[in-house]
Amino acid sequence: MINRLKTIEFHFVLNHTLKEKLISISNFLNLNLSKTIIFILENMSPLLDKMHFIYKEENRPVEKVNWDAHLHIYMNRSKEVLYNKLKSIHKDNNTYSIATGLRYILKVFLRGVEMYGLNKFLKVLKDEKEKRREENRNKKIWFKKTKVRQLSYNKCLSVQYDYKYSVVLIKLLN
Repeated sequence: MINRLKTIEFHFVLNHTLKEKLISISNFLNLNLSKTIIFILENMSPLLDKMHFIYKEENRPVEKVNWDAHLHIYMNRSKEVLYNKLKSIHKDNNTYSIATGLRYILKVFLRGVEMYGLNKFLKVLKDEKEKRREENRNKKIWFKKTKVRQLSYNKCLSVQYDYKYSVVLIKLLN
């Protein structure tokens, strides 16, 4: 039985080939499928930070998924930041569902593993994370321990989030 106070359940659909690739990676890592997806999300955080610029801003078409498999992810509440980050990307980019972004991240990860191999690709992601951390260290920080980001390319308002990606402040820039 799942304790709903300590666990977040996330269900989405995907095709069987994607699920088989995820199962093979989870067997290699000796993790169950939920922990493998959480591992992927944690390591793909540089891409998660850039996903606001990948999608177009409006009128996203509905993704055609030839699904034939289900996947349930069980996240501990300590990993809720990852889910909230996906939710924030879904909301800001006007996508059809949170699973759209998650499937995109999984496909990019699997493509990177196929191109470089798992260990080398994880090293590439770690180097990118360090590079982004160094870039952020050199930038001026406006708000301590918070993130500020624009909802659109037209700078008309600024949204401030706390460390769990909940909205704290919306500021109009006139």
